[in-house]
Amino acid sequence: MLYNLYRISDAGRAKEKIAGATKINCLKNFISVFGTDGLTVFADNCSHETISEIQELGLEPIFTSLGNSGSLKYIVDFAIAYFKDNDQVYLVEDDYWHLPLAKEALLEGLQIADYVTLYNNPDKYISYNNGGHNPIITNNSEKGRIYLSKTCHWKTTNSTTMTFATHVSVLKTDKKLIWEFTQTKIPDDFELFLSLTKNLHLPFIKTKRLRKVLWKVVKNYFGVKKRVLITALPGFSTHLETAYLGPLTDWGHLIKQTQKKQLA
Repeated sequence: MLYNLYRISDAGRAKEKIAGATKINCLKNFISVFGTDGLTVFADNCSHETISEIQELGLEPIFTSLGNSGSLKYIVDFAIAYFKDNDQVYLVEDDYWHLPLAKEALLEGLQIADYVTLYNNPDKYISYNNGGHNPIITNNSEKGRIYLSKTCHWKTTNSTTMTFATHVSVLKTDKKLIWEFTQTKIPDDFELFLSLTKNLHLPFIKTKRLRKVLWKVVKNYFGVKKRVLITALPGFSTHLETAYLGPLTDWGHLIKQTQKKQLA
């Protein structure tokens, strides 16, 4: 069974996002796509107003005050404690928008790979030397494999955010490594997934930070099982920060249309 563990918080860094992409609207969108069966909402450092809005949706959230990394570890432990090894879990942050076929695609992806993301991050298509943020990207692309499922194509990728799906058995095995990269306030998601996928193709000599990243990956190279991470092509969700919207979909238009329907 698929369980959805949804983290929402009023804390965090301010980011420029699409108009109308509020955290509650993101949750409403998620429910419209995935439903409420298997859904647990974790309200971390939320105001009374936000909690009331969640409850108005017929949900009773679990309250925490742990911060970003702390709440991530909390839901990992929650999944391990309450679900079976073969259960599927989707760990979701509160600033993502999903397309109607996202659930179907996600379930298909989990038959292919250890980790699945529906977010096709645009940083995978801008070379690092051309101002991109991902040091692995060259020639505006990354090396990998392409898969086909009923709903879409998939490609292997080197990293993603902390919105991803996997099986509980995988979380159990990889928990120690996840903990290593969640010791700071903000999870080191890039370094985590480089370590999980054992991706060593880094231009590490260029900056002190990249040398530090490479050392973390090398240190864990022989201690963990190599994992496969895939992303949907095109994406079935997007991070709503305007600088990192998934390509080939007019997310702003979709959100506007959703708002119009809600007001009608």
